[in-house]
Amino acid sequence: MQTALEIADGHPHAHLPHLWEATFTPPPMADPDDPHKLTRTRLSKQVMKSDKPKSVWKSSSTCRVAFVTRLHRRAVLQEFWCASFEEAQVYLNIAGHPEVINFMEQHTTVPFVDLSGKDTFTRVDAHVLLRNGEEVLVSVKYDEKARRESYLAEIANTAEQTPCEVADRFTVTSRYLFHPTYRACVEAIHKARRGWDPEADEAVLGLAPHMGARFTFQEIVAASGLGHRGHRAVIRLVGDGDIGKDLLV
Repeated sequence: MQTALEIADGHPHAHLPHLWEATFTPPPMADPDDPHKLTRTRLSKQVMKSDKPKSVWKSSSTCRVAFVTRLHRRAVLQEFWCASFEEAQVYLNIAGHPEVINFMEQHTTVPFVDLSGKDTFTRVDAHVLLRNGEEVLVSVKYDEKARRESYLAEIANTAEQTPCEVADRFTVTSRYLFHPTYRACVEAIHKARRGWDPEADEAVLGLAPHMGARFTFQEIVAASGLGHRGHRAVIRLVGDGDIGKDLLV
């Protein structure tokens, strides 16, 4: 796999601190001549078994839901396969967070000793790479189990045995642990990212510093003079963290 040190200077995340320490890198950038070319993420992942590489991508029989998005407005268009609706919804919310620059589904295996003393392992639902270089392992469960004390104790036990070289922390989530307003914003971000309009993105990005410390969504869209193109560009820039959205909005 490409190392972080090999990311081209023009990559929007090449300058991020501590990224060279990460176990995986941000997604590749889209080809400007074919920005809607689709990459199926599961097809590129392998694990080692008996010294022979074995593909671990999910078959159509285990794929319950698939969604397509970009993890950045300039990133390659990717299709993520999910084993459940719950998993798909959590992935959508993770992928739309401005501090998340990449995640890999069903990629990382963590060996541990369970609470009964048995040697076992778990393949984590999502391995998330944050903008600050931190890596988070995410277990996705339906809401009742995600709040169940006995399951949280199991995860805490696994987290204590997860090497710092694998990830910085371990968390549990369900789709309902994301606020409804946040979930609505994420849906808008993914819809806007499906498009491709770097000229509008750069125009709005260049305009933002001249709008003052605070401005409304409609003010910057109107100032851009780009109509619906400006509207979608602002959404993409919010999703990528280039324009900060007030938490009370």
